[in-house]
Amino acid sequence: MAFHENKPIAGTLAIWFGDKVWYLYGASANEYRNVMPNYLLQWNMIKWAIEKKCRIYDFRGVSGDLSEDNPLYGLYRFKKGFNGDFCEFAGEFDYVLNPAVNFMVSKGTSAYRNLRRAVFLKKHKNSGKTDGDKNEGTGS
Repeated sequence: MAFHENKPIAGTLAIWFGDKVWYLYGASANEYRNVMPNYLLQWNMIKWAIEKKCRIYDFRGVSGDLSEDNPLYGLYRFKKGFNGDFCEFAGEFDYVLNPAVNFMVSKGTSAYRNLRRAVFLKKHKNSGKTDGDKNEGTGS
């Protein structure tokens, strides 16, 4: 956590396993962004990784599109500012062990969502409520 005048303004979550630390999540308040708490947090996590004798600190999470007109370019620039290497992985894949079960689960999930949506719409249509009603559930 990063504090400014005893007020929490940013926080991060990282995990350590073996010789690697992964930066998982981070958030900061817009109000005190000018004091740049994220730089301090990252630097402290990098120092923590060094103390743990890790050989890799993984910032994770940048867009594969590194062009400056990409709305997420600022995130890449922030992380690249720590002088690391950009590394692209293959991503995530599903390994289907049982095609029949996989088919039933995928089709069943879709059918369930469609049924739930239909019941929800029918319920709201029958109640006479519309999206514009402001007093839902108040008896008004």
